[in-house]
Amino acid sequence: MPMLRTRSLIQLGAVVAVAAAVVVAAILLSDGDEAPAPRPAAKGAVDPYAGIPQNGIHLGRPGAPATLVEIADLQCPFCAAYSRDALPSVVHDYVRPGRVRYELRFRSFLGRDSVRAAGAAAYAARENRMYQFADAFYRNQGVEESGYADRRFIESIARLAGLDPAKTAAAADDPLSFPTVEGGEMFARRAGSTGTPDFYVRKGGRMAPLNVHGTTPADYARALDAALAGT
Repeated sequence: MPMLRTRSLIQLGAVVAVAAAVVVAAILLSDGDEAPAPRPAAKGAVDPYAGIPQNGIHLGRPGAPATLVEIADLQCPFCAAYSRDALPSVVHDYVRPGRVRYELRFRSFLGRDSVRAAGAAAYAARENRMYQFADAFYRNQGVEESGYADRRFIESIARLAGLDPAKTAAAADDPLSFPTVEGGEMFARRAGSTGTPDFYVRKGGRMAPLNVHGTTPADYARALDAALAGT
């Protein structure tokens, strides 16, 4: 796993138990302050996920010999760094050619902005646009727990991701109506995950941690090659 990771400061079970209260507080966020203008993709940039099968939280060919599972939090700065620096190579070299399928599980343990983001991402997953949503969110990620993930911000990210802004914001307001929000926490607990981003490889019905030593694309390539080879 990457050496630099965000570590949980609270028990996962407690997160699930108090999630409803967190959501209620999040809904009360004021929309009165002007949100910063969203940063779109670079001019002329191509959607890195275009042409790749996307089904909910999954990206890539269902029949791939292995699945790379990422556990992330949309507020996590190290998740954003991975999304920017290493994920494009993983998608290009492993997902697009069908060598692995990608599975992205969002936690919401860093606070109310994480809960709202997870709800919006769950709606994006229903529309098969979750990877585009995550990419846009990470590019515009604000200061952790500053209250930036308000309705205006979520709507701006939805537009960048090709989603209905009003429906995406409504999902952020009511995240617990999406089973994948609480499910992300439960999945992380069962996997033994204690930080984000965390990576696992599911192969032959078994799931094991991905042993990554470093944070560069080459580091992930070496780890994936070893996992695929069974070494």
